[in-house]
Amino acid sequence: MPIDFAKIQEIARSSLMPDFFAVRIDEEGLFDGLKQLIAKIKLATPHPQLDRIKQMSAGASSATAFIEAIKRENLFTTLREILTRIQVPQ
Repeated sequence: MPIDFAKIQEIARSSLMPDFFAVRIDEEGLFDGLKQLIAKIKLATPHPQLDRIKQMSAGASSATAFIEAIKRENLFTTLREILTRIQVPQ
């Protein structure tokens, strides 16, 4: 099943609150795709927070668990920025 990069980015853009993001990702069945997308992100400049986000994503069993971990470390804004700014194949 192909990853719906555009849908994930659309949800990230429209999600101002982390819980809303998690619910939408779950509702759309996009958590596995989100995990794959996060794992594939490579930035031109090293970003230590991205490495932490990748670790949390890989270890999460659901979007809710992932977002709870993100919220504990105040990384939702960083996650949202990265997801909305990366270039993905059309």
